[in-house]
Amino acid sequence: MGSYGKSDFKIIRVKPTLSTDAYAQGDVLFTSTEIPNAVIGNGGCSKLVAMFIMDKQDGADDDTIFVFHQNNTQQLGTINASADVSDSNLETMKVTGVAFNDGSDASSGAHIDNARIQQVYPASGSNEDSFQLQFLQAEDDSTSVYISGLNTGTSNPTFADGDLELIFHIEYR
Repeated sequence: MGSYGKSDFKIIRVKPTLSTDAYAQGDVLFTSTEIPNAVIGNGGCSKLVAMFIMDKQDGADDDTIFVFHQNNTQQLGTINASADVSDSNLETMKVTGVAFNDGSDASSGAHIDNARIQQVYPASGSNEDSFQLQFLQAEDDSTSVYISGLNTGTSNPTFADGDLELIFHIEYR
């Protein structure tokens, strides 16, 4: 193992655009959100070491599937509507992986007033055996990676725009 410098790791925070109407199960929570400088150098690859959600809405048990992809030319669908992406458009997105957040696991719960912090990676609680190594890959002409979200929980959460902050701990490879 080589020596690591301060540029080998980075924490990147992004706030996806959200609807202020109630979401139903299976709705697109947010469309392609850029994770800028997710890799070093155009077309690079990095390792996702950890991922967290800061939820200022304090949504209990909101389950989410996160889809990582290389470009934002296609979407999973419209925000706050069912995911209706075609298979060819999904292929065009160049999906690189998914992550599942079980809102009832690995959470700060009610121990912080008016907010909730959830651990997505590495998985914890009942999902700890499902954690898989996740790489982030950019297009040949970019250092950005994109993430989209789907509400998979049975609650009907509502948000103000800016209520969710996604926090990525990245190791550059």
